[in-house]
Amino acid sequence: MITELPIVIEAPDGKATWGSAAVDHPMRAVTRAVAFDPDGWTPERQAEVVTLFDSLAPEWTSRDVAGRELPILDALDRGLAAVAPAGRSLAVELGGGTGLYSAAMAERFATLVTLDISWEMIRLVPAGRTLPVQGDGAGLPFADGALDALILVNMFLFPAEVERAVGPGGVVVWVNSRGPETPIHLTADEVDRALPGAWDGVASRAGWGTWSVHRRTVGP
Repeated sequence: MITELPIVIEAPDGKATWGSAAVDHPMRAVTRAVAFDPDGWTPERQAEVVTLFDSLAPEWTSRDVAGRELPILDALDRGLAAVAPAGRSLAVELGGGTGLYSAAMAERFATLVTLDISWEMIRLVPAGRTLPVQGDGAGLPFADGALDALILVNMFLFPAEVERAVGPGGVVVWVNSRGPETPIHLTADEVDRALPGAWDGVASRAGWGTWSVHRRTVGP
């Protein structure tokens, strides 16, 4: 069950320019297919995503606009505090791109791995506390139950890998920095439905975005 928390961080003044309508974005269809169809992540879709994000890598830092970080920080602070995760040893930022917000995430975990399928993205992650790794979210290079947290900011959800890699009491942090206007978007309830097994969690809005933190429950 998802509990909605009150909004404490309002959207910045003014309206950001998002460009094309998110509901018509090709990544919206991929998002839903991957989350709800076990066979949704096809080689063709994988190749399409790699090509797209390789091409976007050179200008990716231009997306670091003031206010975009607000839902991420709110989720990492209020969200994690509300669900009381079992540990904060190993976190993976999946689809982390060039690591725009990796430094803030690394402050909250002993070890943070920033993983992205695009080599052109991952090679631009700045040196620091995060460990950059190229890899596919559909086949994470971690042992069963190894992760305390899986952080997805505007990233696809791979339910089978979440079930395998996130340990008991671990969490999934789901952030859409533009809320429903994010091309890669699911509501908190949709994430909850897609995750196998028993989960609970909290959700809210912050700035322009939405977020939810889902905790893998332990015991009855």
